[in-house]
Amino acid sequence: MKKLLFILFVLQLTFQMSYAQCNGSASLCLKTYNDVAYLTTHNAFNSDEDGFLFPNQTYNITSQLNAGVRGLMIDVYDHFGTPTAYHTVFALGTIPFSDLLNDIKSFLDNNSNEIITIILECYITANDIENEINQAGLSNYLYTHNSNTGWPTLQNMINNNNRLVIFTDVNDASSSQLWYHYVWDYAVETHYSVSTINNFTCNFNRGDSINDLFILNHFVTDANLGYGLYNESNDVNANPFFITRALDCQNQTNKFPNFVTIDFYELGNGLDVIDELNGVTTTSSINIPEHK
Repeated sequence: MKKLLFILFVLQLTFQMSYAQCNGSASLCLKTYNDVAYLTTHNAFNSDEDGFLFPNQTYNITSQLNAGVRGLMIDVYDHFGTPTAYHTVFALGTIPFSDLLNDIKSFLDNNSNEIITIILECYITANDIENEINQAGLSNYLYTHNSNTGWPTLQNMINNNNRLVIFTDVNDASSSQLWYHYVWDYAVETHYSVSTINNFTCNFNRGDSINDLFILNHFVTDANLGYGLYNESNDVNANPFFITRALDCQNQTNKFPNFVTIDFYELGNGLDVIDELNGVTTTSSINIPEHK
């Protein structure tokens, strides 16, 4: 009997080690990519920590990833010949796209069980993006979707080290750039221009309702200039409003919220909402950097 118990213990330990975690939880390992919710930051690059004026985020992308954010929305422009992230007007702040990719590369290198998704608003070509990806050393991490086989489990993506998923709003990928996914072939979203907490709906905006992935835009911005509203975000990101809206939209649309997109991610209950959607029972908390 003792020998049998020992064998069972070893088997259980082996299983736990094999599925130590996937994006923070062992319970997500056998779920497919499209059956998982990811805390996603709107204009992830546009942070106060990196010196941007009128930011959408307090902390930068490195801080976001360390805190549990796994989806990043990034705008990329050609700024005097350099791929650069900024929000509409470069005078409000810029950062080289390569700097952001280097931060993402460092995180993936040091966190082998984590999967990151980038959703680009792109004003440069697919070739330019590919060049930046290659220079950052991220090409080996790229995931390429195969519609014939469907979405893999997170464990499968981790085992194959395909832990970086890239979507773009410009459909200009060549036949050799199948990793560069045109987002509206795969996702549908709710409206992104919401200026008060009372104006949220679950109505679809861009994308086809039959697409596998659902972007739940859950942020309020200035009606004229589109910058993030910090005080209002504190209410928008807080439960019970946040989880109620997420579940209501899931019920109304019959779509599972994959990319739950917010401003000022440290405010409210973002990770709690993600955990509840994912059925994760462990309590998560936002890691606030010491310097802020």
